[in-house]
Amino acid sequence: MGVIIRRATEADMPDILRIEEECFGSERFSPETVRAFVARADAFILMAIHDGLITGSAMCMISKEASEGKIASIAVLRGFRGLGIGAQLLDACEQAFGTHELARYTLEVETENEPAISLYLSRGYQIRGLIKDFYSVGRDAYCMEKRTRTSGRVSIKPS
Repeated sequence: MGVIIRRATEADMPDILRIEEECFGSERFSPETVRAFVARADAFILMAIHDGLITGSAMCMISKEASEGKIASIAVLRGFRGLGIGAQLLDACEQAFGTHELARYTLEVETENEPAISLYLSRGYQIRGLIKDFYSVGRDAYCMEKRTRTSGRVSIKPS
């Protein structure tokens, strides 16, 4: 059986919080923040289910004003890393963003997280900047961005 990706609901809160705790520890999103991602119209969480087990999540936000899809986090439980689940979550985030015709997708990633950086670069993301001490003192982040095909679209009104 493969991986199934679906939208999270309020019922998934315990699993999302467990993933947050295991993957991010003290830097995890708070229960209130996670609940907001589930409840808000401009945000969503995707769940990865592998062989019937919830193994990962992705949290995203959409800003139509900025024409941006923001990936706040992609997390896969340690025992399931290296199986392509993170890549499938990334693809699903982009598919969800695609329905909104956004100009770009953005994210931050720790400069030491080579597997994630490699994945993002392989999917067309580019490093646009560096944020010093983003995660904590001495733990910097790259700002990464992927321009979409709709970013160059010009709308011409008929005369």
